[in-house]
Amino acid sequence: MTVKPLSALLALCLLGGASLVHAQTVLLSENFNAENGGTGAAVYSGFANFTAADVDLLAPGFFFDLCERAGGSTPCIDMEGNGNGSLTTKTEYSLPAGTVGLQFDLAGDQRTGTGSNVTVSLVNNFGQTLYSETFELSSATDFTTFSRSVSLSSAQTARLRFVSGGPADSYGMLLDNVVLTAGVAAAVPEPSTYAMLGTGLATLLWLRRRSLNRPGNPRDPLA
Repeated sequence: MTVKPLSALLALCLLGGASLVHAQTVLLSENFNAENGGTGAAVYSGFANFTAADVDLLAPGFFFDLCERAGGSTPCIDMEGNGNGSLTTKTEYSLPAGTVGLQFDLAGDQRTGTGSNVTVSLVNNFGQTLYSETFELSSATDFTTFSRSVSLSSAQTARLRFVSGGPADSYGMLLDNVVLTAGVAAAVPEPSTYAMLGTGLATLLWLRRRSLNRPGNPRDPLA
């Protein structure tokens, strides 16, 4: 009897009883708490992870109550400083083929502005838009967590961007708690696979013993 190598049989068992899961890696997790020593600032641009234009850091010392009025915590970001603002990640993230996860909190401006919106996008290093969606919330809307999944058929290098739209009246929507993840599908054995592996190993050991005990057979069939 010819016995396949142990490694080959194990591989067949694993492939036959595996399921695909998406293992996500956190690329960015930003709550803005460490910015400017926790002190608010108008038209702030000193972000650790973002290049900013015309956004306010709302924290003690500068309109921090707007974050709390929206049901959030300080600091948070007003997406309009003196006009429509933007935040773009300084890093171009390497995104493998698979699923990119986006999560962020948005709230209305909490004052008297009307028609404000924020466009969230992923733009690759060729300037192509991988994902774009515009969110518009009334001024009375509390912080709401939005989660999105973006499927990539090929590896990309991209930046995450937030851009304010609507009238440039200095009353922008609020942003907080930004998370960017990426992952690829991986094969993970199902519980039944482990039982199958145990049975297979027992059978292989029995066959090995039987073959080695044959007279005049010096060859190890599992080598």
